[in-house]
Amino acid sequence: MNAPLIFYSLDVATIVCATLLGARVLASRPRLRSAQIIALIAFGLGCGVLLGHQEYGYWMPPAFRIEVGGWAGFLNLARNTTPGLFMLLCFTLFTDRRRFPRWLLVLLAVQLGLEEPGRSMIAPAWPYARLVTQTTPALLQSLFAGFALYWTAVDWRADLIERRRRTRVLTLIVSGLLVIVSGLLTRVLIPPGSPANYAVHLALTAADLGILAFVLFQLTDGDVGRYLAFEPASVRPPQVKTEADLAPALSRLIRLLEEGVCAREGLSLKGLADLVGLPEYRLRKLIHEQLGYRNFNALLHDYRIREACRQLGDPALRRTPILTIALSVGYASVNTFSRGFRDIMGVTPSTWRAAELSAAARAPDIAPKGE
Repeated sequence: MNAPLIFYSLDVATIVCATLLGARVLASRPRLRSAQIIALIAFGLGCGVLLGHQEYGYWMPPAFRIEVGGWAGFLNLARNTTPGLFMLLCFTLFTDRRRFPRWLLVLLAVQLGLEEPGRSMIAPAWPYARLVTQTTPALLQSLFAGFALYWTAVDWRADLIERRRRTRVLTLIVSGLLVIVSGLLTRVLIPPGSPANYAVHLALTAADLGILAFVLFQLTDGDVGRYLAFEPASVRPPQVKTEADLAPALSRLIRLLEEGVCAREGLSLKGLADLVGLPEYRLRKLIHEQLGYRNFNALLHDYRIREACRQLGDPALRRTPILTIALSVGYASVNTFSRGFRDIMGVTPSTWRAAELSAAARAPDIAPKGE
């Protein structure tokens, strides 16, 4: 079998696997945001392979060339959405934040605008054409991949869902590096149209095929949701019904939480595990399955803010500075405390305090007469 036929078969197999993956996740969870993003990424990969067949056509025999005609602009745009979509996917899977940073969406729109129609509108002879249509979009793509890797890695130690922890590792090792390498090597570091660029394109296509085949194999058990839809972040009241050998540990954990262990500044999952008397991996499982938390930091914030609310609403502490209360519940700075308080309670600590103290002051006035 000659090399052109092998490369052609590689491209066809990659497009087929990308199509199967997109169809598979959409058919299983059509309303799940992460499934929709994965389907778009798979579509972009297929478009990239198809467009690459035309862009590198001069290295192929005529029998293996593909002309995409007027679809080139659309295929190019779809191909270059992959880093941005990968960033959105990592944010969706690995963070428990609800709002995606708007300024990153603006940069994504800028990057896509430079791809198309920027590439078709800017004359190649312009001295800065390559900087605008190649280098700048590639650097933005690397920025998106960097944020994706950051969101994948930053809360790895605090993540309480074991499947999501394993997914983080796979994402860091494989997908993120490929996104960065594909953008920088083929668009910035290696001259386009060179044999080396074509070799990198083939290597990346083979790597994409390997990833797609691996993911499809993992999904053969039919349970797509366990890889994409992690348990909701609803916090349940403490329960003592658990495995017999873990019931005493759960009781110790609940007692420590109620006694204010979360107020210890710098408390780590390992430190709490030592206090409870469990290995770290078993404490992760206990907190997630029995208390409903997906992230250890969320547990810390929740219990710290509960205690802060008690102190802020205490008329006897009305003159205590908010900074003092923030430090007493375990925060290192008032800014971190204010952000965490606003995320959970929806208002600033000062606003919440004013409302609670005002309600407490009015309470005797509205009590029924005769009491």
